[in-house]
Amino acid sequence: MLLASSKATHSLQAKSAWETRGLLDVPEKNINREHQRIVGGALLRELPGKDAYVAMMEISREHPDAEFRSWAVRHAKTMATQAANGEPWTVRQVREFADNLERTPETHRELFDLAVMRFVDLKADLEEGDASDAAVLSRVNDETELRNYLGGRLRLSAQGRYSIPQEEELADARRPDLRFHQPQVDAPVPAELKLSHRWTLKELFERLETQVCGGYLRDMRSTRGLLVIVHQGKQQRWDLPDGSGRVDFTGMIAALERHWLAITDRFPDVEEVRVVGIDLTTRAPEKAVAPQAPAA
Repeated sequence: MLLASSKATHSLQAKSAWETRGLLDVPEKNINREHQRIVGGALLRELPGKDAYVAMMEISREHPDAEFRSWAVRHAKTMATQAANGEPWTVRQVREFADNLERTPETHRELFDLAVMRFVDLKADLEEGDASDAAVLSRVNDETELRNYLGGRLRLSAQGRYSIPQEEELADARRPDLRFHQPQVDAPVPAELKLSHRWTLKELFERLETQVCGGYLRDMRSTRGLLVIVHQGKQQRWDLPDGSGRVDFTGMIAALERHWLAITDRFPDVEEVRVVGIDLTTRAPEKAVAPQAPAA
């Protein structure tokens, strides 16, 4: 293992690195610490995406040297920031964006980003749009109807940049509600849809882990997906699984986002899961207030 490298083998190389930085007569333990940083960081940077981040965070928790642990945390954050930047655009994509303010995805990451954008646009329309269908969608009774409606809206806005088949069946008989496909990208993006009042928060935590991460993102090609929760106002509060209290719909979405961050290291092959909450009650008609009788 890298961290168990022999002191005798590496001290000369590490000392040279220190001398290059103008640091002489340093303790032997510091020479080896510096070598671990130089070589360890170089090797981890060769790993793609989340693998390197998870490895660096593991080092930050388990390495015996406190200073090295602090260094690993800083570099893990840097790696995460760099990974979030995505791939450079092609010339064709730049031209397409200039014409249409949008681009056709050419990678799994770009397809995921487009799927997220479509759900964010749909959320804005349902929650804030003057022609919102929130009143109609609030009467939907089951998640099959929800899938049909949202799938239809997403297909109408595809503009040839993706397609969404109806509830495909995977090899293990699992059926994601929606999957975004693009002919140039052999890596679909799954989206699971839930009605908020039909699930406890504990059940949604479990679905996030086993259904989304452990199921729909089991295929090595697909590393990103979505969990979309639609709120009709039929339930107002949910118990937090740790017993620390109850939350409203906004708190439910925040709890699911925190849970993904808490379990992300357990799914090193899953790059990202985005939780989207759509609150249909924001377009509910305001109740009329009865006029007060004039004072005598």
